[in-house]
Amino acid sequence: MSYYDDEKNKIRRKKINSSTSISNPLPNDKGYQNRKENNIRRDKKIKTEENTRHKKKKALKKKKRQMIIKNLLILFLICTIVLSCIGSVITLSAIKGAPEVTKELINNSYVTNNFIRIKDMPDNLKNAIVSIEDERFYKHNGVDFISLSRSLIHNIVSKTTQGGSTIDMQVSKNLLTSDDKTIKRKIRDIYNAMQMNKVMTKEEILEAYLNNIYLGKSAYGVENGAHLYFGKSVKDLSLAQCAMLVGITNNPARYMENAAAKTRQETVLYKMHQLGYITDSEYSSALDEDVPFKSEIE
Repeated sequence: MSYYDDEKNKIRRKKINSSTSISNPLPNDKGYQNRKENNIRRDKKIKTEENTRHKKKKALKKKKRQMIIKNLLILFLICTIVLSCIGSVITLSAIKGAPEVTKELINNSYVTNNFIRIKDMPDNLKNAIVSIEDERFYKHNGVDFISLSRSLIHNIVSKTTQGGSTIDMQVSKNLLTSDDKTIKRKIRDIYNAMQMNKVMTKEEILEAYLNNIYLGKSAYGVENGAHLYFGKSVKDLSLAQCAMLVGITNNPARYMENAAAKTRQETVLYKMHQLGYITDSEYSSALDEDVPFKSEIE
Protein backbone atom coordinates (compact mmCIF):
# COMPACT_ATOMS: atom_id res chain seq x y z
CA MET A 1 0.00 0.00 0.00
CA SER A 2 1.34 3.44 -0.94
CA TYR A 3 1.82 6.29 1.39
CA TYR A 4 -0.92 8.13 -0.38
CA ASP A 5 -3.47 5.31 0.20
CA ASP A 6 -2.53 5.06 3.85
CA GLU A 7 -3.22 8.76 4.39
CA LYS A 8 -6.60 8.48 2.68
CA ASN A 9 -7.63 5.64 5.01
CA LYS A 10 -6.63 7.66 8.06
CA ILE A 11 -8.70 10.60 6.87
CA ARG A 12 -11.70 8.26 6.22
CA ARG A 13 -11.46 6.75 9.72
CA LYS A 14 -11.38 10.20 11.27
CA LYS A 15 -14.56 11.19 9.43
CA ILE A 16 -16.34 7.99 10.53
CA ASN A 17 -15.33 8.51 14.15
CA SER A 18 -16.39 12.12 13.97
CA SER A 19 -19.88 11.31 12.61
CA THR A 20 -20.39 8.51 15.17
CA SER A 21 -19.65 10.77 18.05
CA ILE A 22 -22.20 13.28 16.81
CA SER A 23 -25.05 10.85 16.18
CA ASN A 24 -24.47 8.85 19.36
CA PRO A 25 -23.71 11.34 22.08
CA LEU A 26 -22.44 10.19 25.40
CA PRO A 27 -24.90 9.98 28.33
CA ASN A 28 -23.31 13.00 29.94
CA ASP A 29 -23.97 15.09 26.88
CA LYS A 30 -26.19 18.03 27.93
CA GLY A 31 -28.30 18.05 24.75
CA TYR A 32 -28.94 14.34 25.09
CA GLN A 33 -30.11 14.73 28.72
CA ASN A 34 -32.46 17.58 27.78
CA ARG A 35 -34.02 15.57 24.97
CA LYS A 36 -34.47 12.57 27.29
CA GLU A 37 -36.19 14.68 29.95
CA ASN A 38 -38.42 16.27 27.32
CA ASN A 39 -39.40 12.85 26.03
CA ILE A 40 -40.22 11.66 29.58
CA ARG A 41 -42.33 14.77 30.28
CA ARG A 42 -44.11 14.35 26.96
CA ASP A 43 -44.89 10.67 27.70
CA LYS A 44 -46.20 11.56 31.16
CA LYS A 45 -48.37 14.29 29.68
CA ILE A 46 -49.80 11.94 27.06
CA LYS A 47 -50.47 9.28 29.69
CA THR A 48 -52.13 11.82 32.01
CA GLU A 49 -54.34 13.08 29.19
CA GLU A 50 -55.30 9.49 28.29
CA ASN A 51 -56.17 8.74 31.95
CA THR A 52 -58.22 11.92 32.15
CA ARG A 53 -60.14 11.04 28.98
CA HIS A 54 -60.70 7.49 30.27
CA LYS A 55 -62.00 8.76 33.62
CA LYS A 56 -64.32 11.24 31.90
CA LYS A 57 -65.62 8.51 29.60
CA LYS A 58 -66.16 6.17 32.54
CA ALA A 59 -67.92 8.87 34.54
CA LEU A 60 -70.15 9.66 31.56
CA LYS A 61 -71.13 5.99 31.18
CA LYS A 62 -71.88 5.77 34.92
CA LYS A 63 -74.01 8.89 34.72
CA LYS A 64 -75.94 7.46 31.77
CA ARG A 65 -76.53 4.19 33.64
CA GLN A 66 -77.75 6.07 36.69
CA MET A 67 -80.07 8.13 34.51
CA ILE A 68 -81.49 5.01 32.84
CA ILE A 69 -82.03 3.30 36.23
CA LYS A 70 -83.65 6.45 37.60
CA ASN A 71 -86.01 6.68 34.61
CA LEU A 72 -86.88 2.98 34.89
CA LEU A 73 -87.63 3.36 38.61
CA ILE A 74 -89.83 6.36 37.91
CA LEU A 75 -91.62 4.41 35.15
CA PHE A 76 -92.02 1.42 37.47
CA LEU A 77 -93.42 3.65 40.21
CA ILE A 78 -95.88 5.25 37.80
CA CYS A 79 -96.98 1.85 36.48
CA THR A 80 -97.37 0.55 40.04
CA ILE A 81 -99.51 3.51 41.02
CA VAL A 82 -101.64 3.20 37.87
CA LEU A 83 -102.06 -0.55 38.28
CA SER A 84 -102.86 -0.12 41.97
CA CYS A 85 -105.56 2.40 41.11
CA ILE A 86 -106.98 0.12 38.41
CA GLY A 87 -106.78 -2.86 40.78
CA SER A 88 -108.56 -0.92 43.51
CA VAL A 89 -111.35 0.06 41.13
CA ILE A 90 -111.74 -3.52 39.87
CA THR A 91 -111.67 -4.91 43.43
CA LEU A 92 -114.26 -2.45 44.70
CA SER A 93 -116.43 -3.22 41.68
CA ALA A 94 -116.06 -6.98 42.25
CA ILE A 95 -116.99 -6.97 45.93
CA LYS A 96 -119.72 -4.35 45.58
CA GLY A 97 -123.01 -5.91 46.57
CA ALA A 98 -121.38 -9.08 47.91
CA PRO A 99 -123.25 -10.45 50.94
CA GLU A 100 -121.55 -10.49 54.30
CA VAL A 101 -119.79 -13.81 54.75
CA THR A 102 -121.05 -15.58 57.84
CA LYS A 103 -121.15 -19.17 59.07
CA GLU A 104 -124.93 -19.14 58.61
CA LEU A 105 -124.59 -17.98 55.00
CA ILE A 106 -122.21 -20.85 54.23
CA ASN A 107 -124.39 -23.46 55.96
CA ASN A 108 -127.54 -22.22 54.23
CA SER A 109 -125.82 -22.46 50.85
CA TYR A 110 -125.06 -26.20 51.06
CA VAL A 111 -125.98 -28.21 47.97
CA THR A 112 -125.53 -31.69 49.48
CA ASN A 113 -128.48 -33.76 50.62
CA ASN A 114 -126.34 -36.01 52.80
CA PHE A 115 -124.42 -33.96 55.35
CA ILE A 116 -121.73 -35.52 57.54
CA ARG A 117 -119.83 -33.89 60.37
CA ILE A 118 -116.10 -33.35 59.94
CA LYS A 119 -115.41 -35.35 63.13
CA ASP A 120 -117.00 -38.41 61.50
CA MET A 121 -114.76 -38.23 58.44
CA PRO A 122 -111.53 -40.27 58.39
CA ASP A 123 -108.33 -38.33 59.00
CA ASN A 124 -106.93 -39.95 55.86
CA LEU A 125 -109.69 -38.30 53.81
CA LYS A 126 -108.99 -34.85 55.28
CA ASN A 127 -105.23 -35.25 54.90
CA ALA A 128 -105.63 -36.48 51.32
CA ILE A 129 -107.67 -33.46 50.22
CA VAL A 130 -105.32 -31.00 51.92
CA SER A 131 -102.25 -32.71 50.43
CA ILE A 132 -103.41 -32.62 46.83
CA GLU A 133 -105.53 -29.46 46.80
CA ASP A 134 -104.03 -27.01 49.29
CA GLU A 135 -100.99 -28.18 51.24
CA ARG A 136 -100.66 -24.88 53.15
CA PHE A 137 -104.37 -24.85 54.05
CA TYR A 138 -103.75 -24.68 57.80
CA LYS A 139 -101.14 -21.92 57.46
CA HIS A 140 -102.76 -19.26 55.26
CA ASN A 141 -105.76 -17.02 55.93
CA GLY A 142 -107.78 -17.94 52.88
CA VAL A 143 -105.31 -17.01 50.13
CA ASP A 144 -102.06 -18.80 49.38
CA PHE A 145 -100.07 -16.03 47.69
CA ILE A 146 -97.18 -18.41 46.92
CA SER A 147 -99.45 -20.74 44.97
CA LEU A 148 -101.33 -17.82 43.41
CA SER A 149 -98.10 -16.20 42.16
CA ARG A 150 -96.78 -19.50 40.83
CA SER A 151 -99.97 -20.19 38.89
CA LEU A 152 -100.00 -16.64 37.52
CA ILE A 153 -96.45 -16.99 36.19
CA HIS A 154 -97.24 -20.44 34.80
CA ASN A 155 -100.31 -19.15 32.97
CA ILE A 156 -98.29 -16.31 31.45
CA VAL A 157 -95.36 -18.37 30.17
CA SER A 158 -97.24 -21.59 29.35
CA LYS A 159 -100.07 -22.52 27.02
CA THR A 160 -101.69 -24.57 29.79
CA THR A 161 -103.56 -23.10 32.73
CA GLN A 162 -102.91 -23.77 36.39
CA GLY A 163 -105.23 -22.86 39.24
CA GLY A 164 -104.07 -21.20 42.43
CA SER A 165 -107.30 -21.46 44.38
CA THR A 166 -107.23 -22.52 48.01
CA ILE A 167 -109.85 -24.76 49.61
CA ASP A 168 -111.34 -21.60 51.14
CA MET A 169 -111.63 -19.98 47.70
CA GLN A 170 -113.20 -23.15 46.28
CA VAL A 171 -115.83 -23.08 49.03
CA SER A 172 -116.65 -19.55 47.90
CA LYS A 173 -116.85 -20.65 44.25
CA ASN A 174 -118.99 -23.70 45.05
CA LEU A 175 -121.42 -21.98 47.42
CA LEU A 176 -121.29 -18.21 47.02
CA THR A 177 -120.23 -17.22 43.49
CA SER A 178 -120.11 -19.31 40.29
CA ASP A 179 -117.88 -21.15 37.82
CA ASP A 180 -117.47 -18.05 35.63
CA LYS A 181 -113.81 -17.67 34.61
CA THR A 182 -113.61 -13.94 35.15
CA ILE A 183 -111.32 -11.67 37.16
CA LYS A 184 -114.33 -10.30 38.99
CA ARG A 185 -115.35 -13.77 40.21
CA LYS A 186 -111.74 -14.59 41.22
CA ILE A 187 -111.44 -11.37 43.23
CA ARG A 188 -114.74 -12.02 44.97
CA ASP A 189 -113.60 -15.55 45.87
CA ILE A 190 -110.40 -14.12 47.35
CA TYR A 191 -112.39 -11.58 49.34
CA ASN A 192 -114.89 -14.20 50.53
CA ALA A 193 -112.10 -16.61 51.52
CA MET A 194 -110.40 -13.99 53.66
CA GLN A 195 -113.72 -13.04 55.30
CA MET A 196 -114.53 -16.71 55.85
CA ASN A 197 -111.35 -17.16 57.89
CA LYS A 198 -112.51 -14.41 60.25
CA VAL A 199 -115.76 -16.14 61.20
CA MET A 200 -114.99 -19.86 60.74
CA THR A 201 -112.33 -22.31 61.87
CA LYS A 202 -110.28 -24.28 59.37
CA GLU A 203 -112.15 -27.45 60.34
CA GLU A 204 -115.49 -25.76 59.61
CA ILE A 205 -114.24 -24.55 56.23
CA LEU A 206 -112.94 -28.02 55.38
CA GLU A 207 -116.28 -29.52 56.46
CA ALA A 208 -118.14 -27.18 54.11
CA TYR A 209 -115.79 -28.08 51.26
CA LEU A 210 -115.96 -31.87 51.68
CA ASN A 211 -119.74 -31.85 52.02
CA ASN A 212 -120.25 -29.95 48.76
CA ILE A 213 -117.59 -31.05 46.27
CA TYR A 214 -118.91 -32.60 43.08
CA LEU A 215 -117.98 -36.26 42.52
CA GLY A 216 -119.84 -37.02 39.30
CA LYS A 217 -123.21 -38.63 38.51
CA SER A 218 -125.07 -35.88 40.42
CA ALA A 219 -123.29 -36.79 43.67
CA TYR A 220 -122.32 -33.83 45.86
CA GLY A 221 -120.29 -34.36 49.03
CA VAL A 222 -118.00 -37.16 50.16
CA GLU A 223 -120.78 -39.14 51.87
CA ASN A 224 -122.73 -39.42 48.61
CA GLY A 225 -119.49 -40.10 46.75
CA ALA A 226 -118.52 -42.92 49.10
CA HIS A 227 -121.90 -44.61 48.60
CA LEU A 228 -121.74 -44.08 44.84
CA TYR A 229 -118.29 -45.53 44.27
CA PHE A 230 -117.77 -47.94 47.18
CA GLY A 231 -121.24 -48.69 48.55
CA LYS A 232 -120.39 -47.61 52.09
CA SER A 233 -120.30 -44.56 54.39
CA VAL A 234 -117.31 -42.28 54.10
CA LYS A 235 -116.35 -43.02 57.73
CA ASP A 236 -115.69 -46.65 56.74
CA LEU A 237 -113.32 -45.92 53.84
CA SER A 238 -109.77 -47.27 53.89
CA LEU A 239 -106.71 -45.11 53.15
CA ALA A 240 -106.64 -46.36 49.55
CA GLN A 241 -110.35 -45.60 49.08
CA CYS A 242 -110.00 -42.14 50.64
CA ALA A 243 -107.16 -41.29 48.25
CA MET A 244 -109.15 -42.56 45.25
CA LEU A 245 -112.29 -40.63 46.23
CA VAL A 246 -110.27 -37.44 46.71
CA GLY A 247 -108.57 -37.99 43.35
CA ILE A 248 -111.93 -38.14 41.56
CA THR A 249 -112.79 -34.59 42.71
CA ASN A 250 -110.13 -33.17 40.37
CA ASN A 251 -112.11 -34.16 37.26
CA PRO A 252 -115.08 -36.48 37.86
CA ALA A 253 -115.79 -36.93 34.15
CA ARG A 254 -112.23 -38.16 33.60
CA TYR A 255 -111.78 -40.29 36.72
CA MET A 256 -115.15 -42.09 36.87
CA GLU A 257 -113.39 -45.04 35.23
CA ASN A 258 -111.50 -47.13 37.78
CA ALA A 259 -108.25 -47.40 35.77
CA ALA A 260 -107.96 -43.63 35.43
CA ALA A 261 -108.98 -43.14 39.08
CA LYS A 262 -106.26 -45.57 40.16
CA THR A 263 -103.61 -43.48 38.40
CA ARG A 264 -104.84 -40.33 40.11
CA GLN A 265 -105.02 -42.17 43.45
CA GLU A 266 -101.31 -42.98 43.20
CA THR A 267 -100.57 -39.25 42.79
CA VAL A 268 -102.61 -38.43 45.90
CA LEU A 269 -100.89 -41.15 47.94
CA TYR A 270 -97.46 -39.94 46.80
CA LYS A 271 -98.28 -36.40 47.92
CA MET A 272 -99.56 -37.63 51.31
CA HIS A 273 -96.37 -39.63 51.81
CA GLN A 274 -94.20 -36.71 50.72
CA LEU A 275 -95.85 -34.38 53.24
CA GLY A 276 -95.55 -36.94 56.05
CA TYR A 277 -99.23 -37.78 56.49
CA ILE A 278 -98.63 -41.51 55.95
CA THR A 279 -95.70 -43.82 56.70
CA ASP A 280 -93.68 -45.88 54.24
CA SER A 281 -95.59 -49.05 55.06
CA GLU A 282 -98.99 -47.32 54.80
CA TYR A 283 -97.98 -45.87 51.46
CA SER A 284 -96.89 -49.26 50.08
CA SER A 285 -99.96 -51.07 51.41
CA ALA A 286 -102.37 -48.49 49.94
CA LEU A 287 -100.69 -48.71 46.55
CA ASP A 288 -101.01 -52.51 46.55
CA GLU A 289 -104.62 -52.55 47.78
CA ASP A 290 -107.23 -53.51 45.20
CA VAL A 291 -109.86 -50.74 45.12
CA PRO A 292 -112.69 -51.70 42.76
CA PHE A 293 -115.71 -49.49 42.26
CA LYS A 294 -119.12 -50.65 43.48
CA SER A 295 -120.34 -50.83 39.88
CA GLU A 296 -117.59 -53.31 39.05
CA ILE A 297 -118.46 -55.61 41.94
CA GLU A 298 -122.24 -55.72 41.38
